[in-house]
Amino acid sequence: MSRFSHRPLVGYPFTSALVLGLAMVAAGVSGPGGVDGTVSAQTLNPCALLTTDEMKPLAGMASVSDGVSSSLPSFGYVSCRYTWGVGTDRFKLDVIVYDASGRFPEMSPDQIRPRLLESVKPGTAEAVISDVGEAAVFKSDSPYYATAIALLKGRLLEVHLDGVIAREAKDQAIALLKSAASRL
Repeated sequence: MSRFSHRPLVGYPFTSALVLGLAMVAAGVSGPGGVDGTVSAQTLNPCALLTTDEMKPLAGMASVSDGVSSSLPSFGYVSCRYTWGVGTDRFKLDVIVYDASGRFPEMSPDQIRPRLLESVKPGTAEAVISDVGEAAVFKSDSPYYATAIALLKGRLLEVHLDGVIAREAKDQAIALLKSAASRL
């Protein structure tokens, strides 16, 4: 009997999928965007969707770092991360844009819209957001994580806040979503 466990490692499937995805990107394998793997989100600069000044009401006196972008072009995914604060007062704000068909395969925007709106849980801080794209919602699974999501032009735009007052920052997250949506 081997002294090494034969149980699969926790997170192994995710790690394998990530490594495979990165290898596909590096090799230029065609993905869900067409013959050459390009998608509309590929050329988008997610860090241009918000300014650090727009985050000041949320960050208070803390200095907001410049956004750091990342992307997986073959999957139509781009993001920009901003951070501020230290220790328990550290916050992360991610602006994420990706093709709606990636999250809702084989569904049209007309089919995605009601699904997104129906995801709001009654009796919670979650809410439907008006005047943003075809549909938009605010979601919060815990006091520390909150996301404002909008369906726009076949893409999903997310403003995700990670920090001790994330749920309490609902109005600021919605304002940031609206600002980012106006530039998409």
